[in-house]
Amino acid sequence: MKMSTLSSLFVLMSVVSMIAIAPSAFADVTVTNAPGSETPGCEPDCFIPSTVTIEVGETVTWDNTDTAAHTATAGTAADGPSGVWDSSLIMMGQSYSYTTDTAGSFDYFCMVHPWMEGTLIVEAAGAADAAAAAAAAAAAAAEAEAAAAEAAAAEA
Repeated sequence: MKMSTLSSLFVLMSVVSMIAIAPSAFADVTVTNAPGSETPGCEPDCFIPSTVTIEVGETVTWDNTDTAAHTATAGTAADGPSGVWDSSLIMMGQSYSYTTDTAGSFDYFCMVHPWMEGTLIVEAAGAADAAAAAAAAAAAAAEAEAAAAEAAAAEA
């Protein structure tokens, strides 16, 4: 029984150590324009990727790799700009960066080409690490329980 407990603790400590040294699941991200996105037909992937997830305090950069000027404007084509951010015109070969300060889900679009739409999801700082830690702890607990049951069966 003692060996089973020690094994379980070792597994748990190994998982926790891996989480502590693993890089964050989120990071600063770059979004590009699909080639030819100035003409309808690129939907739903006019912004690549069209949905991105980062944490509060991280930065998203829109890189205009297309041959036309674009914007990255928070809001929707139907409702207009929300005022959270607006890149103004991003000329060919230029970029615009926005550092997040609020958690939430933010739709955005190109004011010049309103069929170009995307979503920026901003998670609270540490949300990914907390979720990974909880999942690892649950897995370690399940392994410990299985090892204890195996040890009890071996003693019987």
